[in-house]
Amino acid sequence: MRDDYKLKGATAKLEVEIEKQVFEKIVAMEKFSKLTRAELANTALKRFIVSHKDFLPPSGDSERRSTPRT
Repeated sequence: MRDDYKLKGATAKLEVEIEKQVFEKIVAMEKFSKLTRAELANTALKRFIVSHKDFLPPSGDSERRSTPRT
């Protein structure tokens, strides 16, 4: 399961502002888990995207589906 957090593909930088308490939690998670901030943030964002596909534009429909329609 910990391998699920590793960055496996090409990467790109993203600079964002987040609430201070969110930042502090990520720093604490990084120290405790020994996973990098990038790995934690990447996993959190992937999970957000899967849970909020309604935020994606309809034109990306084929790219955003991980399983075919039934």
